[in-house]
Amino acid sequence: MCELQSFLEQLPALIGVLLGAIGAYSVTALTERKRWKRQLATRWDERRVMAYMEYAHAIKKTISICLKLASQRDMGVELKFLAPEYSDSDLAAAEEDRTVSWEAVLLFGSDEAIAAGRKWHESVFRLELIAGGQEADLPLNLAIEATSRARGEFYRVVKREIGMRETGAPGTYDWQLNNFLGKLSGPSPTESLPTREAKPELGRPSGDA
Repeated sequence: MCELQSFLEQLPALIGVLLGAIGAYSVTALTERKRWKRQLATRWDERRVMAYMEYAHAIKKTISICLKLASQRDMGVELKFLAPEYSDSDLAAAEEDRTVSWEAVLLFGSDEAIAAGRKWHESVFRLELIAGGQEADLPLNLAIEATSRARGEFYRVVKREIGMRETGAPGTYDWQLNNFLGKLSGPSPTESLPTREAKPELGRPSGDA
């Protein structure tokens, strides 16, 4: 009887210790879970930015090859500073690299960045047609301007997404080559081509680009 009385007297203290232990464990677990989520979010953010960078690098390489091929084929622009000489197989390889990097954007990117990225490489499809001597709906200089605008929109979307401040200065994202091409005299050979919509199936992989 005395032992039971003693146990009942100590019971409130024991319950207090138990509740304290449960509370401490819950707080610790919640803190660790929040920290894990922050670390996970940081890792995904870093991977997303890397996907954007790799995609931009791949598509810029494709653009450079397109312009060099156009120069090599005397399409109204001389770009000797873009070396080395390229071939259609180089463009095909660059396009393949671009599609690979695009998959990472589809996996990690936001809807807005995916939409802006798709518009950018759709504008580059036009350059690929021109570089290959095929029909396009714009001459070379206007095609480059359209690509430059799409590039700028992609970077604006990405900067907003990762919290970077935009300067908003006019011409911030314009491609310097635009001014050079604007000074060229005479029409681009592509201006004499019949106009029609660029065909995604020409020289490009099938499926979601």
